[in-house]
Amino acid sequence: MKSCAILLAAIFLSSCTSVRHGSPFIDPALEMLIPADAVFIIGANVDEIKNTPVYQKLLSQVDLPQLNQFTQQTGLDPRKDLRQLISVSNGKTGLLMARGNFSEGDLAPKLEAKGAKRIDYKGYNMFGNDQGAVVFMNASTAVAGATPELRQMIDQRNTPARGLPPALRDQIRVLPANDQIWAALTGGLQGMNVGVPQESNLGSVLQALRGIISIRLGIDLRNGFDAQAEATCQTERDAKHVHDMVKGLVGIGRLSTPDNQPEMLKLYDAIKVTQQQNHADVTADIPTEQVDRFLDLWMKKK
Repeated sequence: MKSCAILLAAIFLSSCTSVRHGSPFIDPALEMLIPADAVFIIGANVDEIKNTPVYQKLLSQVDLPQLNQFTQQTGLDPRKDLRQLISVSNGKTGLLMARGNFSEGDLAPKLEAKGAKRIDYKGYNMFGNDQGAVVFMNASTAVAGATPELRQMIDQRNTPARGLPPALRDQIRVLPANDQIWAALTGGLQGMNVGVPQESNLGSVLQALRGIISIRLGIDLRNGFDAQAEATCQTERDAKHVHDMVKGLVGIGRLSTPDNQPEMLKLYDAIKVTQQQNHADVTADIPTEQVDRFLDLWMKKK
């Protein structure tokens, strides 16, 4: 049951009702590479995140051995060298795009030493194999994904069809500009390949959420963990089902918390679930000093 709550928290926590003008920044160099058939996007403005108290507090407490190993192997430190990360998917395959400071001349020997093959394609060097690779478009733009998808991206990089699809753009443009983490989904969950077996608990949750048409997401970390979400459903009944499911999971978590842990009860109480017609909304407003407990609440293992 806790794993179901983790998935729902990841899907629904987002910003959508702020009155502030503007929308989250998407680097034009990355936006022009987004495939026209993308139905899901999630982005993180790393530079802005690194300036938040939440990031600075949690980074000093969390050991990231895999990230440290990645830095040693490639010479690339995501904590220092990245400005923005964007992941997009058409429901079946996806691309991970990064904007930052990359030196192919420095990174290439280390990648090849780890077994990555250099693949020349139309003047671009991809490093990997026939299944997956990373390509450096220039000194500040890198893209990773399935090798056939990278070739297709290079083929279509200058065509008018590239760029954020209108349906996703409409979702992103209503998010507050101050959201450092944001995401949007269009076309529903039916066609999404998330690698979850249908017979599993999470698979059952996804089946129960098949009435969702679109989701938009945004999280502001400047003053803690300020998140809101909106899921648009096919019918009012579908929205009520989503509302009841999320509220029920939060309620179960609250009931399983001992009364002698009032700070944990406050974290559950900070999650609000509402419904209006065919829209289901989830909000959470967690102060900075409680964010680490909030993340542990949803991400710790059973």
